[in-house]
Amino acid sequence: MKSHRVVIPLAIALWAPIGSAQEPSWKSQNAAGMQAYEQRSYAEAENLFKDALQQAAEFGESDTRFSTTINNLAAVLHAEGKYSEAEQLYQRAINTCENANGPEHQLVATLLENLGTLLTHEARYSDAEPLYQRALAIREKALGPEHPDVARTLADLAGLRWVEGKYSESESLLQRALAINQKALGAEHPDVASVLNDLANVYHKQGKYKDAEQEYRRTLAIWEKTLGPEHPHMAVVLHNLATVQIEQGKYSEAESLLQRALAIEEKVLGSNNSSVASTLENIASLLLDEARYADAEPLCQRALAIMESSFGPEHPEVAGVLNNLATVWRDEGKYSAAEPLYRRALAIREKSYGPEHPDVAAVLNNLGTLQQGQGQYSAAEPLFRRALAVWEKALGPEHPNVATALNNLAALLQEQGKYSEAEPLFQRGLAIRIKAFGPEHAQVAISLDNLAGNYNSQGKYKEAEALYQRALAMSEKTVGPQHPHVATVLVNLGALELREGQYSSAEALFKRALAIREKMLGPEHPEVASILSNLGMLEYLRHNYSKAESLYKRSLNVWDNASHTRSLNFAQTLQNLGVLYFDQRKYDEAGALFERAVTIKEQSLGKENPEVANGLGKVAVADVARGYYAEAESPCKRALGILEKSYPLDYAALIEALTHYAWVLEKTKRKAEAELLETRAMVYRAKLREDKGRNQAGFSTQQP
Repeated sequence: MKSHRVVIPLAIALWAPIGSAQEPSWKSQNAAGMQAYEQRSYAEAENLFKDALQQAAEFGESDTRFSTTINNLAAVLHAEGKYSEAEQLYQRAINTCENANGPEHQLVATLLENLGTLLTHEARYSDAEPLYQRALAIREKALGPEHPDVARTLADLAGLRWVEGKYSESESLLQRALAINQKALGAEHPDVASVLNDLANVYHKQGKYKDAEQEYRRTLAIWEKTLGPEHPHMAVVLHNLATVQIEQGKYSEAESLLQRALAIEEKVLGSNNSSVASTLENIASLLLDEARYADAEPLCQRALAIMESSFGPEHPEVAGVLNNLATVWRDEGKYSAAEPLYRRALAIREKSYGPEHPDVAAVLNNLGTLQQGQGQYSAAEPLFRRALAVWEKALGPEHPNVATALNNLAALLQEQGKYSEAEPLFQRGLAIRIKAFGPEHAQVAISLDNLAGNYNSQGKYKEAEALYQRALAMSEKTVGPQHPHVATVLVNLGALELREGQYSSAEALFKRALAIREKMLGPEHPEVASILSNLGMLEYLRHNYSKAESLYKRSLNVWDNASHTRSLNFAQTLQNLGVLYFDQRKYDEAGALFERAVTIKEQSLGKENPEVANGLGKVAVADVARGYYAEAESPCKRALGILEKSYPLDYAALIEALTHYAWVLEKTKRKAEAELLETRAMVYRAKLREDKGRNQAGFSTQQP
């Protein structure tokens, strides 16, 4: 969820009474249009302002009512996503007002600010900045440097810096605006609260959650006192306060705040207002974090219906809901249902904004994540690379969104075993976040955790452990010791300890992570299942087979209840339980589990993925153990073929596959063929000894 700025109505009615009979009609039409705009009834507002414009034309273009009405109509077209039409009207209003009143009139400044807001929305930041700067110069010259209108322009310029990721500059501008408003208007004026809300948004982005919460609560108190507890602005700050609670893992408090915001909007604006739809999306996003898919989906569906009814099926607001609903379905594992929604959202945003807008990159990123989750790496990579290119061009090479894209691309490469290619991307993403947020931010901790995972995969265990410890300390400091992010680092560090045989240390880390996730997410969340599976692996390695079996079964049951039975984590746990049964000589049970795991891996990763080969090897071993030698040959042959075509070659896996195949050939009286395979295995053993740095994983535990 994003923090929201308060959008003050753009219409400013300035005119000199001239006693015209048309004046009352224009005034009433304009006022009705402003009311419809504030209620987000944009189609109605557009018609009213068009009628008002016909009335204003009779006053002449030199009359400020004419420029004001064009501005108001442009504001509505902007809200409706008709950006080209809105820009033309703003430019016309600016030219008309300049000709009538001169280039330094206050209405010119207002029009410049409004056009700047439109261009900012379109990510045309370099075009927007000079408009804001010119508006600021006009206001400072005419009104002095400490007038509230100057503060408003400063806040608009700060908003531009905020979307550019220049948070320190944004904060400085807002601090100046705050000082102006407090001096001119008093500490409890609604406009003071507007600046406090924007300042809190900056603190939120900087990871200063306590500071952000404090300023949001100050905003809430001022607006509640001055505007009343049911004013639409109250819904905005309640939403923003909820986002900070989520960052701190306070989900129940966040949900309560969002429900209060929803109640205000439904009462004041009506149940079918687009603001209601936005809040429904935010509640759904929170429920998604808690894996409450059945609760999140109908909220997204309702929001989609409202947005389509309000704006039509091709509006960017509709694209936003489509993107969110697709994410719900993606996380549920409904990949085939999610993909067309992402593609529809992508088409809408490309049509509305052009192919190089940051919001286009956001959908590309999500679509890439969907493809990655299905193991469609060749389809995911160009999507991530395009998202990276768009964000770099639109936002600059050091924007936090660029770090996100780098992280996702690196994670994709790492899943394919391309560790050396992934490492510099993780490192660059880390550097961007440190520069943007400072060295002690929650996002920096995530980057450290990701880089540690890369080192772990490359066998650089000491470097990995140091980064995990640093990430853990930073996460505990920035988001608190009970946050889900802390649990993620604990799991990763525990997996490293498990790999190194430090079972007691690993157990303590896993159990602490389990306690956090059960408390924050509930005992039936899929992320709880992943820790139970890791604990099952721990007990298996300790030869506590009864405990291991119970933990594996409990984790599988959680995934099953959450409809995550197509996930790779579920498949890996099936395979791990199969290994346990195999060691207990329960070959039939083991074989059935191995086959289920292979089926899921094939569906998610494709039939030629090395992980499928790993599973096929287990199927073959179970067949051999039961004396099904003829049946074992096919999975052996398939596994070997997959591994020999994969890149880079996994020598350890190839040796295992060749050994299994040779064993089958021995059992079926084909000794000569078996010896050839054993010879090839010897060659790979020699190469493996030469490549001691290569990481080797047997029955791997699960990544959280």
